[in-house]
Amino acid sequence: MFHIMKTSEDLQAALDASQEKPIVIFKHSATCPFSAAAQIEVAHAKHDLDVYGIVLQYTPDLKMEIAEKLDVEHQSPQAITVYKGKAVNHYWRGDIQERTLKNEVKELTEA
Repeated sequence: MFHIMKTSEDLQAALDASQEKPIVIFKHSATCPFSAAAQIEVAHAKHDLDVYGIVLQYTPDLKMEIAEKLDVEHQSPQAITVYKGKAVNHYWRGDIQERTLKNEVKELTEA
């Protein structure tokens, strides 16, 4: 399932959801070719994962709030796996792969 985040309240809802099961926060640019490639990978994964996404051009304040709350340096595109309100791992550019995200979430779920 893919959820669009636009506000701090949306981010808090995502972090709340991560208390019960792992989620992925996906940050990307509407104009970057690296983001386009990463978006394809995430689009394939969204059927099996809960993905909370933002488009950086439309939510400039939210990208920094995510970085601060999760203590993860902002990058773009970026996928952050979150469980129990904490960043578990993060991926950037070509490291954002459907299989990697699915495997990590599966491992967290089974732990």
